[in-house]
Amino acid sequence: MATTISVRLDKSLLKDISLIENSWQADRSEAIRRLLAKAVSSWKIKNALEKIREHKISMGKAAEECGISLWEIMDMARENKIDWTAYSEEDLERDIMALEGKA
Repeated sequence: MATTISVRLDKSLLKDISLIENSWQADRSEAIRRLLAKAVSSWKIKNALEKIREHKISMGKAAEECGISLWEIMDMARENKIDWTAYSEEDLERDIMALEGKA
């Protein structure tokens, strides 16, 4: 069920929205809905990537929260140079020593 809201916009923002309306050949409501949906999606992704960076959520949970595939969120994490494995260099050294029987 759709809900109607009202919002005050600066003239410059309204002018930009009018340009978008013309470009998309859409009415104002449609243009604002599409822009808002894109902004919300971008925020969700940015927020999820930050949670991944802080090791607060898994890749699967992040993908679910964003409504995208696991492969997409993995690509985004890689593009943003996010170490989501939580596997440190010290962990690697400890594992190597254990494999060599030095632990």
